[in-house]
Amino acid sequence: MTVSSLVRKAFWPLVGVGAAYIGFLSLLINPWLQRNAIYMNKLQLTWNYDLTKPEHFGFAKNQVTPFYIPTPDGEKIFAWHVLPLGLYAEHRDILLDHDSGLVEDITQNAAFRLLKNDPEARLLIHFHGNAGTVGAAYRPIYYRSLSGASPYKLHILTIDYRGFGYSSGSPTEEGLITDGLSAAKWAIDVAGVRPDRIAIMGQSLGTAVMFGVAEALINPPNAIEKDPGKGIELGAIISIAGFSYMKELLSTYHIAGVVPVLAPLRPYPWAQTFFKQFVYETWESTRKLDTLVKKSSGKLQLFILHAQNDMEIPVEHSDFLFHAAANATVGEEEALSMRDVQNHKTTVNLGEEGYVNIWPVEKSGGKLIQQWVVNWGEHNWVIASSSVSLMVARALGLM
Repeated sequence: MTVSSLVRKAFWPLVGVGAAYIGFLSLLINPWLQRNAIYMNKLQLTWNYDLTKPEHFGFAKNQVTPFYIPTPDGEKIFAWHVLPLGLYAEHRDILLDHDSGLVEDITQNAAFRLLKNDPEARLLIHFHGNAGTVGAAYRPIYYRSLSGASPYKLHILTIDYRGFGYSSGSPTEEGLITDGLSAAKWAIDVAGVRPDRIAIMGQSLGTAVMFGVAEALINPPNAIEKDPGKGIELGAIISIAGFSYMKELLSTYHIAGVVPVLAPLRPYPWAQTFFKQFVYETWESTRKLDTLVKKSSGKLQLFILHAQNDMEIPVEHSDFLFHAAANATVGEEEALSMRDVQNHKTTVNLGEEGYVNIWPVEKSGGKLIQQWVVNWGEHNWVIASSSVSLMVARALGLM
């Protein structure tokens, strides 16, 4: 068979693939379809399980308390409060005497009182990525891994955003940030945890929610602190497998690590630009991060972690976030290029684990800004790594 005949045979199939791809992108211009593609909230992955029975996900009886958090716009956000295993073991006999399942009044719950009544307790508020629920796939596994960072002190609060799982409503960028703020308000106002003993952690899409929440808290007035001159600073901000902003992400993102979105159009920048103008949920994390760093005090602890082998969101997005954070520590007239940041950072080699880039505290005004790049974990499992657990424990003064 000659080359010309091979080309002729391949021509129409390639035309068909190209037409299908352009058709797919054209469909995503529709706002409703685009939101469903971004959030994938209908892909619950836990259809055959009852989220009000966390024991079905490998937890001990009443180690996890399912309950709802109300939002100021009338939605009900489904949440899990996860007890650290050591603390649970100490109080297991008492907890076993209570009924399990959905709790109507969380303040009357024995597990809640273990958080509320312990002035030394720490709380990690977790925001998951798109698709699934709080109980989907690997998520219950890494809740257990994270709480292992301090088996007696580290509680976890994880939520399903509006439109996900058992939560009411439909997802939007503004709505998800409101949900995150409602979780923070519950932690501070209801559970009584001091802001400096709270860390917020986002993974994938959850990092954009997290940066939106942190920016809103530091920018008064907000949903919690009404004093127009006073913002709220949390103990730590932890980004796992994050991205800079949605339009840039779509240029590099691969669905499930395989299917590209706009990457095939890289040879045609005009085509990428055309489709990007129809991105309605922009999730500008770098802009929010800039505000967060500029308005935070010297107590800020910011950690940006990414796996080298992340096939869904490339590791260079952590470079973009680290650059944005470092750049926010200098005046606008001193704006830093990526090369400037590379030249001024300090790198700690962790061997086969990876490495840590640290922005000098003398340039940041005492703010702790670190980029962790690890060799294990890909996009989803990295959050279960020992690196993340150590990071959380140190950030919250637990080791």
